[in-house]
Amino acid sequence: MVTSSDDADNLNLDAIVAPPFESTEVVSNQDDASTVHSPGLRALAETIYDPIPPLREIRAKLIKVGEDGIADADNDLENNSVLLEDPDGFAIQPAVLSTWAYMLALLFDGQRNAMQVSDAFREKYSHAIQPEQALVLQTELEKAMFLNSLSFDEKINQRLARYLKMPSWIAAHAGSAYPTEPAALKASVEGFFTAPDGPGALPDTSVVPTDLIRALVIPHIDLRVGGATYAHAYKEIIEHSKADLFIILGVSHQSTGDQLYSVSQKDFETPCGIVRNARVISSRLHLASGANDLAAELAHRGEHSIEFQTTLLQSLIVDRYNRPIEIVPILCGNIDSFLARDENPFQNDEFIRFSNALRNELENCGRTWCLLCSVDLSHVGPEFGHSSMIDERLLKPLERMDLKMLKFIEKLDADGFYNEIVRTQNSRHVDAVLAVLTMLSSTRRTLKGGKLLNYDQMMKESSHSAVSFAAMSFEQAGEVV
Repeated sequence: MVTSSDDADNLNLDAIVAPPFESTEVVSNQDDASTVHSPGLRALAETIYDPIPPLREIRAKLIKVGEDGIADADNDLENNSVLLEDPDGFAIQPAVLSTWAYMLALLFDGQRNAMQVSDAFREKYSHAIQPEQALVLQTELEKAMFLNSLSFDEKINQRLARYLKMPSWIAAHAGSAYPTEPAALKASVEGFFTAPDGPGALPDTSVVPTDLIRALVIPHIDLRVGGATYAHAYKEIIEHSKADLFIILGVSHQSTGDQLYSVSQKDFETPCGIVRNARVISSRLHLASGANDLAAELAHRGEHSIEFQTTLLQSLIVDRYNRPIEIVPILCGNIDSFLARDENPFQNDEFIRFSNALRNELENCGRTWCLLCSVDLSHVGPEFGHSSMIDERLLKPLERMDLKMLKFIEKLDADGFYNEIVRTQNSRHVDAVLAVLTMLSSTRRTLKGGKLLNYDQMMKESSHSAVSFAAMSFEQAGEVV
């Protein structure tokens, strides 16, 4: 433990901002820089009397950096470090600070100058630092894009302008969640079907599908983890769907505002080719969502709940079975705001407007469609904010709770499903809620009861946490009206 001292050299303030990860992103300096800045932004402090821009909202995790790389922190806090991550994804890569540098950075509130930061640090931690050290840390954090400064705003405006101009979203998770080479990807996907819990070998390429299936619940868990469950769902598409239009209801994991729906009007790149966007439909649904153009697109940046489905649709349905398709990519927001306000989404104007608009598109598009609800189920354990550690003996009770919840979806009982979420206050962090409610609302009288195809769980032993997921299919109740 460090004792009180006036000797600043005793404090380890070295900030390791050359992160332990390599970046592949190239930032061009040729973008149009004619941007309008948010009010109140500050330039970097040039002297110890200028206010230092504030630290951005970040994720911080205590770690230990050693010769073998990064490991979990131990009880020796003096030798631990802090990993900074950007939940908005603007920082190109994470950064690592010493614990003292991190505590110093927390004093960057946009009002204090380096002198005041130095005084506040001494008062709070009984340690002395030189004001110039605060300026050095400011510069390093700025390089890593962790300060909410004027130059950060300029860089982000330039990057956002590029996002809007891009005709398609890149395959952000290729090379990590699935292979980048088409042949390797197709071999991996084929293995999902023949895995121990899979549905069996892929149907012959000459298969002529029926037109029974109109909607499916499909995971968005890492493909390497949930491959067999994905295969159960996609076997239904191969054998029982003639759809050439896939509406994908994903989950918005990145907070880009308080809008309920974010509709992208871009194509999606995959290792096997481009998945085309049904832009006319997407454009109308975007208008119905009421979301800002930029916020709607930005929500899709790096979002896997859409990307994983486009990757499988292209590699399987388009390439293997030679069926051209288009997609409508929709991200659904979080249900927690409804729970906090004790508000029923079925009485919310935004939910009603969008669900009605989606129903209208399905009824009048003149195309054969299939709705994919790209969701996971429970997220439990310390990694997700619970105090209890999850082990094997707790997975069975988790399964019983999940299956009880899934019964409501099977019966198309939207009220029963939502009441179950309200009853538990979504304590298991089910991320499927708004997407499922939107599916059930927009397909009223179109679907008949669902069929559970597969249920599985991922045990994360390193964090004593677990995630559950399932595949479920819904047949058409009769003629689409």
